Amino acid sequence: MLKGSTRKTAFILAVVLIFALAVSGCAKKDTAPTTSYKIGVNTWGAGVPVLDKFADNGEYVVKMLSGTSMRASDDFSPDKEAQNVQNFCSAGCNGITLQPAGVTTLMQMAKTCQDAKVAFVINTFLGDEADRAELAKSNPYYVGSIANDLYADGKGVAELALADNMKTAVIIGGNIGDNTQDLRSQGFTDTFTAGGGKVLYEARCTNASEAPTKAADMLSANKDAECLYAMVGDYIPGSLTAIKNAGLEGKINIYMSGVDSTSAGFIKDGTVRAGCDGLFLASLIAPTLLYNYLDGHPIKDANGNPPELLNAEFKVDQSNIDAYISIFCTDGINPIPDTMLKNLCWRFNPDVTYQTYVDLMTNGLTLNALLEAHGKPTVG
Repeated sequence: MLKGSTRKTAFILAVVLIFALAVSGCAKKDTAPTTSYKIGVNTWGAGVPVLDKFADNGEYVVKMLSGTSMRASDDFSPDKEAQNVQNFCSAGCNGITLQPAGVTTLMQMAKTCQDAKVAFVINTFLGDEADRAELAKSNPYYVGSIANDLYADGKGVAELALADNMKTAVIIGGNIGDNTQDLRSQGFTDTFTAGGGKVLYEARCTNASEAPTKAADMLSANKDAECLYAMVGDYIPGSLTAIKNAGLEGKINIYMSGVDSTSAGFIKDGTVRAGCDGLFLASLIAPTLLYNYLDGHPIKDANGNPPELLNAEFKVDQSNIDAYISIFCTDGINPIPDTMLKNLCWRFNPDVTYQTYVDLMTNGLTLNALLEAHGKPTVG
């Protein structure tokens, strides 16, 4: 009798234990995605559509991942940028998605984060390569970087111009020292020159408001230029004004990088011949690296270092501009669907690794791959 009671008691205890474990496991799975963080998001300057979009993307992903954001404009000042990082840390941000466009203050900002024990991910504007290498070795709160492959971006635009038999070019873009501009310029110039072309002049602007004057001066001195390369969409309107005033409409091909909603319209109507894009994708992906770190599952490359990721450019012209606009310039639609972004996060995908990111960067960020992810027809 006692033996039977013992067996019955043991069976009941086993059932209770199994049920408790099952409930515990389910609870962990359900609550992990709801962990909330406060994330600092900076932008180099408010009121510039391209720069605003970078910050919009960061805030969107933070919200999608159940977080809250604190946004600040650097007002085109490295000192203000450094102060914003200090403010993020003082305000209790758990992490920062950082665009160090000021370049010179990157190490100062990184030290601020390290002292405050606040993680940060670098995106879009990468700062100096040597500084990032030092951060990978010495700063445990640096979780990685991601950006558009800017040299390849400029190279791709040069290939477009060469395919149209362009032989002479002028270039307009942002400040010297801004690596988003310097690398594009280098990629374009190297490729265009190697293909038999010649860059006649390169104008650099502090901001887009200088573009009409700088472009006018450049075109006045180089009226035989066959094409103009605008290194970001912000400089297209000012360049078009200068071209019109110089009487060069229809006489000079326009190519560009960093297509935005305004310049997409110019590609659609043929005012701009073609461009390369992919610029906005990094600001969507960067917060996922930060969240993986904060969730206790940092992504490391094959050598155990914070990853440095580059997404390739893709070409945009009249043949694919409608498809491009449908996912890059349409309200309520982000070019990278939420499901793809969540797949990069341990809280939704416990199998995520560095290779998951590499596979996405290699194969998942072409225009056609993104169209497929949205369930839309591919082009070309």
